[in-house]
Amino acid sequence: MTLRCTGIRKSYGGLHVLHGVGFEVAPGEILGLCGANGAGKTTLMDIIGGQQSMNAGAVELAGEALVGDTARRARAGLARTFQHPQVATDLSLRENIALGLAGGRIGSFGALVRGLFAGIVEGACAGMELVEAAAEHLSLGGLGRRAGDVTFGELRLVELARALVQQPKLIMLDEPFSGVGDGGIAAIIEALRRIRAQGTAVLLIDHNVDLLTALADRMALLAQGAIVVEGTVEACLADEMFRRTYIGAV
Repeated sequence: MTLRCTGIRKSYGGLHVLHGVGFEVAPGEILGLCGANGAGKTTLMDIIGGQQSMNAGAVELAGEALVGDTARRARAGLARTFQHPQVATDLSLRENIALGLAGGRIGSFGALVRGLFAGIVEGACAGMELVEAAAEHLSLGGLGRRAGDVTFGELRLVELARALVQQPKLIMLDEPFSGVGDGGIAAIIEALRRIRAQGTAVLLIDHNVDLLTALADRMALLAQGAIVVEGTVEACLADEMFRRTYIGAV
């Protein structure tokens, strides 16, 4: 199993956000994690990614405990995108993707950008062929273009390509379709299918049931801090609690 989460609990003072959450994601599988606003989806992803600590529980990646800061988790094989694209708009698409080459050595995005100009990332450019290969794999061209001049959908593809150059075991995506037009959505769907086909596990958060059902192999519904429904897409859509709790709320 690529990702295994067991008994994850998170509280902020007296506010209990996650109550013993557990689930798994297999190699080459897309798990769609859904839930209403405030259900705890991003908090859960932050805990897996190392941006937040948990009060109890365990996270394993490829059978090993996933611990430490974000850089250490990247070295272990974890990559992530966020709700709002993290790109340096004055850099080219190629340079933004190349930041992923140092993702396991430098913790924050700001530090990555500063590292590019300090020569830290340039020292990793022996792997520049990975940048070109990742972009080609996702059908992303025009890598010399400035990131501030391309569409929102293309920025999402840049983030996916940057994740791929880390050669991850698992990619976590937090609402990758948000703010993207129809053409961009189709390109992201195709990109995610290609990523799955190469054996990478994907944990996908999104509010759009149609997009999740088009992509996911399985789905899990997070409600009031717990996984209340989990199974195949067909089983979830037929589940009364899933329909009442989620589809009726979006």
